[in-house]
Amino acid sequence: MESAVSQSTFFLTMLLGVGLFFFIKASTKDRTEIAEFSSDQSPEVLHQRLIDYFENRAYRLLENDADSEGDSSVKLVGLVRPSVFLAIFLTFLAAVALLCFALVLATLFKSYGVIFFALVLLSPTVAILYWKRAKREEEISFRIHEINGSCKLTIRGHRDEIIQFRTQKPFS
Repeated sequence: MESAVSQSTFFLTMLLGVGLFFFIKASTKDRTEIAEFSSDQSPEVLHQRLIDYFENRAYRLLENDADSEGDSSVKLVGLVRPSVFLAIFLTFLAAVALLCFALVLATLFKSYGVIFFALVLLSPTVAILYWKRAKREEEISFRIHEINGSCKLTIRGHRDEIIQFRTQKPFS
């Protein structure tokens, strides 16, 4: 490391690498949320419509309970498939980051310059890691409470599933 410019470039490249690492790690993070809705339908009709809705979205019934107060609780499980686009995008980001890192190393250590470009060949491992961690079973559960003739629905599940549920409104 010959000059302050080389050292600062190396430091900034390392910071960008750390940022990329956490971006890749966050791509497989669990994003479970809880949302509440209200409906004027009867609990029995709402219960069946929600089970049908989630079964049509490739979930399977895991647990179906009703307690003494008339509240019902349901758990469903479905397989979340990884995104091909995201796997390709993460591989591209990793390749660009490793190329930048190789350029910095080749500049700093001129005698070994060409060897560092082999680091770019590691970029497909990011897609493999993403694919293995993103493919998992997701659980979604909902509970229906009857309050003064109307129903209060509480759903616990993946953020994207709740967003899709809000746009579809299968109980309206």
